Amino acid sequence: MELSIVTCLFVLDNKKNENKKKNDIKSLKIVLNKKDNDLIRIKFDEKTTIKELMRSELKKVIGNANIHLEQVYTFGESRFFDDNKIDIIYMGLANIEDIKKLNEDYELVDFEVLDNKEIILGESNFCYKTDCRKKYGYVEYFHVIDISDFVMEKLLLELITAFKHLRSRVDNTDVCFKLLPNIFTLEDVRIVYEMIKGITVDKSNFRKKIIKYCEKVDMIVDDKGYRPSQMYKFNPDSIDVWL
Repeated sequence: MELSIVTCLFVLDNKKNENKKKNDIKSLKIVLNKKDNDLIRIKFDEKTTIKELMRSELKKVIGNANIHLEQVYTFGESRFFDDNKIDIIYMGLANIEDIKKLNEDYELVDFEVLDNKEIILGESNFCYKTDCRKKYGYVEYFHVIDISDFVMEKLLLELITAFKHLRSRVDNTDVCFKLLPNIFTLEDVRIVYEMIKGITVDKSNFRKKIIKYCEKVDMIVDDKGYRPSQMYKFNPDSIDVWL
């Protein structure tokens, strides 16, 4: 049995909107190996720490090791042993600006979760549901994907598990800012927050909530055809709010 470290690296992409009165178009992507349609995978090596192992691999894959990483889950259920691999899942977060040089064996693929029932991966759509099962006296939650291909099912389960971890962390940690570039507008933060949560928020209330984590920089955006937008950077001194 092989112990593997697998990273679901979510990347926030950004494309200029031709309509200057509209916000730039943001989308979430995942880094996949083009050859075997797999995530970023390495074998466990007890001689060094898991994060250092993965950072070394990230340097090879995207040309940058300075990426946010969090351990999410270990797929240890017996039905996942069919490929003789036990996967320890990590969530990685990056902005498109963090991709310095994407390895030719990898690609950025569109990823989206719709209405807690549908996964979009590239040009394919997959239906899923979350079941509640009582086990050992308490309730556990399992994602069930409507697919017969075991390899694809495992990939999708790893992705949805990492994404749901991201969603659960967005309200009480700074993970939202890990997807943004170093300099951003408050509108950028709101768009990314809504993308992760799958909801629409009140703009004014969200601004009041999020601005305490941000610090003004001497820059404005004035290319959108309406009132210029103040630019900000993340304020690390606000971190005690989450500790």
